[in-house]
Amino acid sequence: MSARVRVASGVAALANCLTAGAPFTFPLWAPTLERTLHLSSSQLNIVASAAILGEYASAAGFGALADRRGPGAVSFAAAVLFGVGFGGLAWRYQRGAEWNGAGGQPWEYEWAALSLAWFICGCATAASYFGAITSLTKSAPSSHSGLAIGVPCAVFGLSPLFLSAIASFFTTHTATGETLDVAKYLSFLGALLLAVNFIGGFLIKELPWEDNLDKVIVDAIEPFDDDEARVDEPDSGFATSPPRSVADEANERTSLLGKPAVNVDPTTSSQPFTAVLASPCFWLLGGVVFLSTGPAEMYMASIGQVLDTLVSNSVAAGATTQSALTLAKRHIALLSITNTAWRLVVGAASDYLAAPSDKQAPVSAWRRHVRLVFVGAACALLVAAYGWGGTGLSTPSGLWIITLLTACSYGTVFTLTPTLIRSRWAVVDFGRNWGAATLFSAAGALLFTPLFGILRDLASRKDGDGPRCVGPRCYRPIFALSAVSALLATALVAVLAQRWRKRL
Repeated sequence: MSARVRVASGVAALANCLTAGAPFTFPLWAPTLERTLHLSSSQLNIVASAAILGEYASAAGFGALADRRGPGAVSFAAAVLFGVGFGGLAWRYQRGAEWNGAGGQPWEYEWAALSLAWFICGCATAASYFGAITSLTKSAPSSHSGLAIGVPCAVFGLSPLFLSAIASFFTTHTATGETLDVAKYLSFLGALLLAVNFIGGFLIKELPWEDNLDKVIVDAIEPFDDDEARVDEPDSGFATSPPRSVADEANERTSLLGKPAVNVDPTTSSQPFTAVLASPCFWLLGGVVFLSTGPAEMYMASIGQVLDTLVSNSVAAGATTQSALTLAKRHIALLSITNTAWRLVVGAASDYLAAPSDKQAPVSAWRRHVRLVFVGAACALLVAAYGWGGTGLSTPSGLWIITLLTACSYGTVFTLTPTLIRSRWAVVDFGRNWGAATLFSAAGALLFTPLFGILRDLASRKDGDGPRCVGPRCYRPIFALSAVSALLATALVAVLAQRWRKRL
């Protein structure tokens, strides 16, 4: 395969990653959507959850499709879905704004139409992401598995920064602050993402390295047994060879050339999905993802609402502060930059620390567990961040530390969890297995994001413009619950490390 084809495929895949983070733009236009279409906090958070549901519910399907039909086909699907989803969002918002401007009331079930369109955008994000990451993961040598996942994840982390920067071209400055033209912004995003993923459909390919094919052959001959791994093995994912019978031993009648080699097709050999689901470790790892990324997804989707409340509190107290839209852009930029830098760091660091210093010596316990240690530390950081949000947070300036720690923790979990899955189960099924694992994140997000809307509605009071939530009671309960969830995730990491103590 020529270097030009490999480079074109890599660049197109990274372009997909750079533009796939559409759900992270929601905090930019969510407050405007809430005011213009007269949505309650619960309805707004249902809309936010729709993209999360679409992203993760379709992840396993698009991962499997990328494994079987190639990443280019998945990129084509993303192009169509982005066009339909963002087109529908822009249309429904524009209609609602026209009704509102004419003194009428938007459609009673406008939130349902918006949820459907945002759900389609979530599916498009999954398709674009899995088309890119499947291509890059399978096209990199296995010795750099951390960077193979860390680099596209890092570029994906830049996506919110890139897409929120585009919003500046659709923002007008007034005496009361900044106003985003939501309809034009959403329409532009739809056209841009359709074009990027359509081009990617032609260029993105699966170009495996020879050492990846060797691993597939070993997987086919010695499939991984979660309960019978070798004690002194590194984090390879291979099981021990089964004992041989006397009949298998060499004798004077044994052919000097040995038995014929097993005929294995490295491109089609795979592990049954039922074997993955039967592994307790898969479910424990899924529990960690559920309890850690669920609150993080909630925070990233709802940061605009939290800022709206904090800014209102500061204005009511007579303090000078920036507009909620300006602060939302900066928090999204911080999330994006921190995600990008941290995913690169943690991916490279995990590869370096997990590699044995002496290939002939037994692998130390630290190196066998280094990735789990990082994941456990990420969960502990979430406990600290959300514990602060549930107890001491009262001003917009206090939110920066929560955003920073959320970005680091989220980036760590989403970089190292797929690395663990890649190393423990067949690489040929990586898209399917990682797609299935992301369903745990979807479940967590679908629990915490609507729950925040419900708790915020319960804490709201009515004024002349409708329900309005002011004060710490709007956000402290959900932060407290998130801290407890992250603490449980930390405990599950310890349980998983104990189970893998003699298996990694």
